Amino acid sequence: MSLSGLTLTGRRPDGLPVLTADTDDARLLLTFPPQHVAEETSRREDPPPLILPSGSGAPVPVWRAALSGPSRIAFALSRGTTLVPTVDGILTALSRGRPIPPVSPPGDLDTALELPWRTIFSFEDRQGGHDVMSLHPVLPLTLAGVSGLWRARLVAAQPEPGTPSRDAALALRAIEPDTAKADDPGFAIPLDRAQRTRLAAEASVRPAQASRLELSVLGGTLSATGLWENFAWEHEAVLGRDVRVRTVTSGVLYPLGHRAKYVELSERIFDQMAGHAAVLRSLFVLTVTEPVRHPPPEGPAARAFPFGDVEITTLAYPDLKRAEWQDFEDPATEEVHPAAYFEPSTANDGPVAFPVRCAAHDRDVRFTMPLLFVPDVSQPGFTSLTDPALENHLAEVHKQHSVVPLPGIPIDLVRADTRHDGDVHEVHSITVEGSLHSTGYRPRLTALEVRLPALRTLLGDDTPCAVRFRADYLSQGATQDLLLDMVTPLGISFVGRTARSGGLVAPHIETNALSRTLGPIDLGALPDPGTGLIDPGSLFPADATLLGFSLKDLVTDLKAPPEIASLLKPGQPPAARMAWTGVKLKKSGPFQPTGQSTLDLTVTVSADGSDTLCTVRDFALVLPTPSKPLLQLQFASLTFTHHSGGPPRIETDGPDVTFLGELQLLEQLGEAVDLGDIEPNVDVTPAGIVAQYSLPLPSVTAGAFVMSDLAVNTEIAIPFDGRPVSVTLGFASRENPFRLAVMMFGGGGYLELEIDHTGLRRLEAALEFGAMLAVDFIVARGEVHAFGGVRFELAGSAVTLTGYLRIGGCVEILGLVSVSIELCITLAYQSTTKALVGRATLVLEIDLTLWSDSIELDSGTWVLAGGGGQEDRAVLDARDTEDGLERWRAYQAAFVPVPTGGLR
Repeated sequence: MSLSGLTLTGRRPDGLPVLTADTDDARLLLTFPPQHVAEETSRREDPPPLILPSGSGAPVPVWRAALSGPSRIAFALSRGTTLVPTVDGILTALSRGRPIPPVSPPGDLDTALELPWRTIFSFEDRQGGHDVMSLHPVLPLTLAGVSGLWRARLVAAQPEPGTPSRDAALALRAIEPDTAKADDPGFAIPLDRAQRTRLAAEASVRPAQASRLELSVLGGTLSATGLWENFAWEHEAVLGRDVRVRTVTSGVLYPLGHRAKYVELSERIFDQMAGHAAVLRSLFVLTVTEPVRHPPPEGPAARAFPFGDVEITTLAYPDLKRAEWQDFEDPATEEVHPAAYFEPSTANDGPVAFPVRCAAHDRDVRFTMPLLFVPDVSQPGFTSLTDPALENHLAEVHKQHSVVPLPGIPIDLVRADTRHDGDVHEVHSITVEGSLHSTGYRPRLTALEVRLPALRTLLGDDTPCAVRFRADYLSQGATQDLLLDMVTPLGISFVGRTARSGGLVAPHIETNALSRTLGPIDLGALPDPGTGLIDPGSLFPADATLLGFSLKDLVTDLKAPPEIASLLKPGQPPAARMAWTGVKLKKSGPFQPTGQSTLDLTVTVSADGSDTLCTVRDFALVLPTPSKPLLQLQFASLTFTHHSGGPPRIETDGPDVTFLGELQLLEQLGEAVDLGDIEPNVDVTPAGIVAQYSLPLPSVTAGAFVMSDLAVNTEIAIPFDGRPVSVTLGFASRENPFRLAVMMFGGGGYLELEIDHTGLRRLEAALEFGAMLAVDFIVARGEVHAFGGVRFELAGSAVTLTGYLRIGGCVEILGLVSVSIELCITLAYQSTTKALVGRATLVLEIDLTLWSDSIELDSGTWVLAGGGGQEDRAVLDARDTEDGLERWRAYQAAFVPVPTGGLR
């Protein structure tokens, strides 16, 4: 106790001094011992926080506690008030005095009640401007020899009419908010730092209400309630010990923005796990008070999250652990805002996975994701739901939970009245962040992972593609055709897989955006604003081809890139379409338009099957080059078609063959051979399509001169791997050479020529001549032959020149027994290895009617000269005759000498 403004004015007969207030600011400061005990609390399902041995050694459950600091009340004494420094004299003076109105922050001589722990209050009349008085006994209250505990009951001197008699009608004003920010005592207490800080901030502006406030040497008794716009506090304490503490914090759930309330309730109960001792147990509940959020009006916020209503389907979450509130430091001002957010978690420390339903255009999209609870705080200089710095901080904190996996759901990302094929995408994940909107948050999609069924169906490419909305689309809406930017460019290449793109054309596009009408596109190859045309050189790389020719050199007046669209319809499997029609072509190298040359490509793949149609019209191929022409193939159309369940087909209107240059001598033969009217032999393989035309010619006979097996062959090869179209012209072939006979002498040969737009690719020619003698004695017949020949082959820059000798014969007896033998010796020069190689093969065949067999002896390849490989070499090396002679002599010496007389 301390006094100020009083002077000694006399003494009583017993000698005690009498003090009198002789100023208007005389006061008596009464200091109380700690009025509150901050006791440890735990969840109702949790075991006791500690187990310690008792004095007897038996284990007992323990809840820890911390004492508050002392409390003090300053009483104003009116002028003339007398005080005798005895217990009853001081208590009498207190009953005449009036507590002094609160001061913030309080001085050492001002009223300051620490009740509850680390929360400094002062009290005043609820109506304001009226006095507060202390109701306390001056003398002990004794009954049956038992004296009651002295206490000071603080009440409003003039409560407003209708106030219950037991209602103290007081207002509690927080006068030292910084004290509430002190750290907790190292264990959980009912009113933790986050709630104390919020309580002190709210009660410093608008005080809470107390219906009971009593102070004593054993602790304070408090019944208080505080109701603010976004925070509520209820507190019941008796003699310094909490009985019931409840706080309700209103806020929003980031990033979705739903309103919610977080409730902490601590009650003293007789706990069975504590031996039925009265301990504090807590319950933590989060309740979603705004189950459904409707979309904002049409605008950037609505476009950034292309869903309708967003609903959190589970509203109450009672099984939470205590919130782990996180402070936020503004990086610009370095000001720390306490208890800015927390992540709701269950008792097993796992974040709550909130079930969410988003209404899409024709379906509901459901997923779960952790959310952050952000209290709705409005203080001078800081509003939690409109602060951009806090928004950025929350986005960074929530990043680990922002990616939401989805099971490949088709979602309309535009929600326009007129839907385009490119509005709907197969979404496999979304990245959700919150953005400030009005007084709260609205979700937005900062990234999506989509898969393009068109590419999966057309190319077998199921690579996920990370995309994000384009800024122009978000600001201007459905008037924009470009919808999404790709985070990483995606190459779409049919090079080597032209069977999937119509056989004739191999598009290759490096895409970095998704168009609503065209699908994947390259932003660097958009139509020129002035001409409306696309530069093919910026759209196609060098390996994109048509009939093996570079697309960027063939395409002209291009207004749109190939359209690659995914067709996603509710309840149906994904389908895909690639369309590129009316594409004008210009001359480039051997490719020569003969009119309005165009390309039309349509590929459609669905669950019902696939249809591919590719047509090139009105063109000619002048090979090898227009400057040195040898052959012209003119087509009215060249069409590739493929329907699921059947083989690919190629149809031609043409070609009209014209021999040019050095081949003009064959023009008459070409005019006689109208290949366009001959049904081709089409061979379809995974490598491509080969169309073969063959026209046999009649044998030529003139006396002993006979020329047979004549044929003119033409082969058009259309590879599916992007290689150029090639044409092979042949007079006979290796498999079926022409035959020439003059009496017993004969021979044959063939000539094949392969050309493409690069020039001559392969030239192969062979001539063979020799003799054959056959006899027939009815019961037996036989023949012997000997042929020699030369074959020349030019493949690219590699030249192979081969000479060979075939000697053989056969004999047949009564048609039952036959024996044949043939020896083939070849000598070849290979330009690639600069080697002269030889090979010998002997084949013996025996047929005894019921048994037959064939024996082949092959020497393998022997390098006779040159070369750098490890092939077998001949015993004698012609390049080193001296060394070869020595080895030959050593070889001879290994055998027993033959006697001079010879063998007998």
